[in-house]
Order: sequence, then C-alpha cells, then structure tokens
Amino acid sequence: MIKMMAAICRRPGMTHAEYAAYVQHVHGAIATEHPAGLRRYVQNHVFDAAFGGGDDHAHSLVPARDSVTELYWDSPKDMADTFAHEHVRTRVGPDGANFSDLDVALSLVALEVEQPVRQPARGAGAKVMHFMRAAQDLALPEFVERWASAHDRALSAAPAAAEAIRRCVHSRQIPEFNKMLAYFGGSDVFYEGVGSLWFDDVSSIGAFRAYERALLEINADPKRAFYQPSRSFFLYTTEIPIFQQGKQP
Repeated sequence: MIKMMAAICRRPGMTHAEYAAYVQHVHGAIATEHPAGLRRYVQNHVFDAAFGGGDDHAHSLVPARDSVTELYWDSPKDMADTFAHEHVRTRVGPDGANFSDLDVALSLVALEVEQPVRQPARGAGAKVMHFMRAAQDLALPEFVERWASAHDRALSAAPAAAEAIRRCVHSRQIPEFNKMLAYFGGSDVFYEGVGSLWFDDVSSIGAFRAYERALLEINADPKRAFYQPSRSFFLYTTEIPIFQQGKQP
C-alpha cells in the first residue's frame, strides 16, 4: 500500500467553511466519478493547529492549513495510472484552482508504518497530523529509526497521553516520488514524515500536547535528535472518508 498526502490552504477570498463544503461535496464528487486505480480517499478537515516551536518568536512557516488529503493505492503502478487517467488530468487536477492556494501546498508520497499504542481502538473521532522535518543532515533511515524510538519513549514519559491515544501511524516519505508532487502545486520543500494519532473525540485530543512535550524533550538530546520543531507543525483534524474500494487498508 502506498499513499500521497497533501496539506492544503484555501485560496484567497474563501472562508474555511466555504472551503470545507467545496472540497468535500464538490471536489470529492468530481474525484470519485472515475477513481481509476484509487483504493481509498480521505479528507482530514482542520479545526485547530500550531506551527513551529514554542521557542520561536515568529512563524517561519505558512500557517492556515485547511485540510489534508490522503490518497491510497495498492501499488506505484496504480498511482501512476490514476494520474495518467484523462478524467484526473482534465477534471480533477484543474478543479484544484477553485479551492486551493496552489503555491503553498505541501505534499509527500509515503509508506504507512503502524506504531504501538497502549489502548488501541478503531473509529476514533479526532486525529492529529504532525508534519515533521528531519533534523538537519540526518539521513532518512536514521530519521525514521529515531522517530520510532522517540514515540516509544514518549508513551512512557507521558502516561496520560499514552492512555488517550487510540492509534498511531508514521507516514514515512518515499523520496523517489518527490518529482511527481508538482501535481498539488507548492514549493520544493519536502517533509520526511507525518505522524497521525487518533483520539476518542475533540475533548480528548488535547492530550497530544503532553506527548508532543515528551518528543521535544527527547529531541533536545543531541544523540536522539530527529526533527526540527521550528520547521514542523501539527493539525487537529476530523477525518472524512470520501471513497473506499474494498476493505480499509
């Protein structure tokens, strides 16, 4: 299973509510008219967020991410076939200009790796998406290894958060696909990973902050440092399934 993720800002002049309605009901319908090789399509609508690190005096990132698209395929060939499909090239892709500020979109192709949690459950009602830039000069394999280790340590250091997290998935960048990401627009800034963490509901999602503080403490150790907080951000989202072919991956 392979997936593409895109963190999208609404186009100028559009409210968040207008954006959410359009991307779900209009764009979602256009995209699923001819899904081609697509296996699953999920939209994650943002209701809160934080950008950069707590020690920063000013934002170094573009704020206002309104949603994150997740597209799943069984293979790279299915992904390529989807983007080559006439409907995607002539209808789905061009519709992006109706809702997205294409110049600031962020995207990556990734492999999902499930991480252990204390109280696993499916069907949770709120989801954090933590976009992470790897520590400077840290190779991708070392980044993902340190990231997974930091997750385990953070669960031990923040027991209340560990009890609230229902699922955790690390989406690890597959860099050989970076050249195709111009489909969503944006710059050549690539995130090495996205941590997705599910919680029961909006009222319990705040437990993520204790987990994040534990990650920051671990990251402060030069021997365990793995990401750049000032160039990372997290989004509080509601997951909205748009299309599903067969069983959920």
